[in-house]
Amino acid sequence: MIRSSLFVLCALILSSCAPNTASSPPELASDQGVVVERSRAEALLLESAREGDLKTLQGLAQAGVSLDAADDRGYTALILSAYHGHLEAVQWLLGQAADPCRGDKRGNTALMGAAFKGHEDVVDLLLAQDCPVDQPNLVGQTALMFSALAGNQAASKLLGRGADRSHRDGMGRTAADWASTQGHALPR
Repeated sequence: MIRSSLFVLCALILSSCAPNTASSPPELASDQGVVVERSRAEALLLESAREGDLKTLQGLAQAGVSLDAADDRGYTALILSAYHGHLEAVQWLLGQAADPCRGDKRGNTALMGAAFKGHEDVVDLLLAQDCPVDQPNLVGQTALMFSALAGNQAASKLLGRGADRSHRDGMGRTAADWASTQGHALPR
């Protein structure tokens, strides 16, 4: 997998040097005749984000792959890097203007994923962005609710940044209610 990823990366980097032709917009082509479909390049970007492979992320971006690419669930490179706790990748993506407030198709954001998984360093970084701490997903759940459900310490960080412990989701549950479903208590 790594060798094929490196081959694709080399092809993509070479493609950034090739003249841009209007006849092949769905592909990235190199002067070597190697053609990589844009959808495959975007899939590699998302896989690299999931794995925290910063060098491949940077190479793909340099080759022209959009950092706003998303899979069929709406997961972006930032959402995947945050969920998997890859701080350096999250820092780089934010530095490249990745949208920290963008949600997937269910409205779940990078902050929600990092909070659920308990990646406190990533939560700190995302809390420093210009997004509401209580930004809800499509069913009204917030990052605090995800952290409370998992019973991790990210809840304290979210509460310290003003997360609303009384916010109710679409089912009428608060973060404390979600915590109690798993035998956890919401920090005070």
